[in-house]
Amino acid sequence: MLTYYLNNQRTQPMAPRLDSRARKRAIIDAVLPLFARKGFAATTTREIAQAAGVSEALIFKHFPSKASLYEAIFLSCVDDDPDYERLVALPPSTTTLVRMIQELVSHFVIEIPSDPVERTRHRLSIQSLLEDGEFMRQVFEGLRSRFLPCFAASIAAATAAGDLRPGPIDTENGLWLAAHLCEMMATLCLSGGAVVPYPCERSELARQTIWFILRGLGLSDEAIAAQERGGRFPFLPSEPPPDGGGAAAEPTTPMTQYPKDRSNRS
Repeated sequence: MLTYYLNNQRTQPMAPRLDSRARKRAIIDAVLPLFARKGFAATTTREIAQAAGVSEALIFKHFPSKASLYEAIFLSCVDDDPDYERLVALPPSTTTLVRMIQELVSHFVIEIPSDPVERTRHRLSIQSLLEDGEFMRQVFEGLRSRFLPCFAASIAAATAAGDLRPGPIDTENGLWLAAHLCEMMATLCLSGGAVVPYPCERSELARQTIWFILRGLGLSDEAIAAQERGGRFPFLPSEPPPDGGGAAAEPTTPMTQYPKDRSNRS
């Protein structure tokens, strides 16, 4: 056993020296695709070490167990995102509600289909659902504790402003249904190409998805149209212009792999 361990140590590629935080980050980045491809349960510690280009001993130094590494991957997906923190800190309003839905749609309908790294993270979510679901259980609990309060307060503010008509859908379920729709739309793009023959470009699909969700939540067409005219979506910049207006920027990279709708252009 000792001979095997020493031989295995010699076959490991020499890893560059990093401080503890950077090393943990490097390990997480290296093994995330492995977990996404094989799942948590089927991935061995040896495979984790090989993917990270370090020894198993070094893996255990930073992560005492596979479970602790899995938890660190989860935290890396949801923590330290300044844009997310700014979003949930916005004052409750109709505009904030629209902004939250816009960001949700933008991530799942625009970013994941166009970004291989984001698709890998989404595959990890799907793998979790195929196993014990623990990773996604943590994700949804994080969404409930951090996103829902601002969302619910903005629903109430939009109702008080006369922009939203309450319906039979519970506020929390409204968030879950919106999230699940967007997550499934992202799942349909995991191959990296078009699966559903949507009759429009990806940016227009995002716009229509925002309308679909906001209508379902009870926001009036007049309120949605006013937000759209004000440049509030579909691609609101992180920092709005000082006057609060201005047209939203179009995405710089067209999603050309999706069929264009040329039959209904004005």
